[in-house]
Amino acid sequence: MVEIEHDIEHVTINGAEYKNLIISSAQGLEDNKEEINNLNVFPVPDGDTGSNMAMTVAEAAKSLEKSGTETLSETANATAKAMLHGARGNSGVITSLIFRGISKVLETANECDGKIWAKALMSGAELAYSSVDKPAEGTILTVVKYSAEMAQKAAKKNNSFEFVLKSSIDAAEEALENTVNQNPVLEKAGVVDAGGMGWLVMMKAMYMALVTGQTATLKEKPSTKLSADFTSYETEDITFAFCTEFIVRKHAPEQESNSLKAYLSTMGDSIVMVDDGEIIKTHIHTNEPHQVLGKALEYGVYETVKVENMKSQHTNKIGASVESVPSEPPQKYGIVSVASGEGFTQLFVELGANEIVSGGQTMNPSTDDIYNAVSKINAETIFIFPNNKNIILAANQVQDLTDKNIIVIPTTSVPQGISALLAFDADMSAEENLEAMTDVMSTVTTMQITYAAKDSSYNDMQIKQGDYLGIINKELFTSPDLDSVISSFAEKINSLDGQMLSIYYGQDVTEEDAQAVCDKLTAKLSRDVEVNLCFGGQAVYYYVISLE
Repeated sequence: MVEIEHDIEHVTINGAEYKNLIISSAQGLEDNKEEINNLNVFPVPDGDTGSNMAMTVAEAAKSLEKSGTETLSETANATAKAMLHGARGNSGVITSLIFRGISKVLETANECDGKIWAKALMSGAELAYSSVDKPAEGTILTVVKYSAEMAQKAAKKNNSFEFVLKSSIDAAEEALENTVNQNPVLEKAGVVDAGGMGWLVMMKAMYMALVTGQTATLKEKPSTKLSADFTSYETEDITFAFCTEFIVRKHAPEQESNSLKAYLSTMGDSIVMVDDGEIIKTHIHTNEPHQVLGKALEYGVYETVKVENMKSQHTNKIGASVESVPSEPPQKYGIVSVASGEGFTQLFVELGANEIVSGGQTMNPSTDDIYNAVSKINAETIFIFPNNKNIILAANQVQDLTDKNIIVIPTTSVPQGISALLAFDADMSAEENLEAMTDVMSTVTTMQITYAAKDSSYNDMQIKQGDYLGIINKELFTSPDLDSVISSFAEKINSLDGQMLSIYYGQDVTEEDAQAVCDKLTAKLSRDVEVNLCFGGQAVYYYVISLE
């Protein structure tokens, strides 16, 4: 990395200096977000890892600029909290998890030296890995973990914060270069991971601010465009019957809780555990709630407990609720759906969604956006339909912000969300609804037509900017001629078993043009299917088509 001449080596940093580093890293991401976005391999016009990371870290920077936090622990906690609420997309959520892990170490420190920073980095890497259901190598996770490992080695040689930060940056550069060899998609495209590049940009911005002492100021109105990350993280199948939540006030702040987390991992899934030193807040799906609750008593005294049988929707509450009690009895279920476009929004409302979060392929809502929608619904159990693979991880974080029972239906497209919501039955249990909606999702084939945002090479195809792109799940067709893409769609439809074909046209398509495309597509089909043409009003994607 570039060396900067300066007089004094920074052996430690305090809260004010850490604040400066966070604000500067936000500006670094803002200044370089388009370069990071362009590393996204998939050539649709929504490559936005850089934008999501920039918006996430900007929330922390804005919070710190407004707050009067001074100590290192206060600044670290405020940073983690703001990033969690502002996290957008997979890359943004992972970034927020990294800094939450960092805050767990810094919350007990008055100053941060090299060894503490190395420990904090490793804490962030481990929390991010443990929070992602199926972590993939060759991503930001790999880059952060390697930089943390090298930071720990560097701290044994020189315990100054500056030396360790610089060493972690050198390691991050090395790890980033290797991502192209770890991820087959990156290897084909010949590029490094976008999230890993974002992390490196942040660390370099921190180093520049440290040695120059200058604070980069965020722009008043950043031009960040929100869209989607190409990295896919699948959610886990829920197989345990009892949704168990509790808050325990610890016997002693210094009491470790790692052994409780290890125990919980053997007892169920969907585990979220937060230890802030005074309380332990836990959510787990398990078949043995009494054993889980018994183990928790070893760590403290209950403040709240909720055990819900997701098959019968029977709820027991022991102790007072953390959230305010509504004036009217809560409904059994509530529904939050992410949607973009006038037609799609209206359709989800008609299907029973209580709240619509504006967002989708080119505008990933934050965790806080989804949480705010959840907060408006007076219901015991709330189903969230992300309708985009890059929003699922942000939706999963909502459970950590509320005592309501949150069930995220892992819909990766709007057609999946529509079909899943059609399968919802208020008379069934939460578990039965989850199973029914998940089963329906698997029968939906999603097809989309958009345009190439840039010249690129994908799976040995040469793609020109402005070409039509046809996407069937993860399969890509491309041509300068729309009819050619339609023919590819028809060929695929003829090979599948679905009987219902729904064509949703976007905001930039006239009804007349949409009808013409519909007629051309159906004319090329070799079998009978029921066809519906509807206005979706979505941006960027000319057509969103579902077959089920």
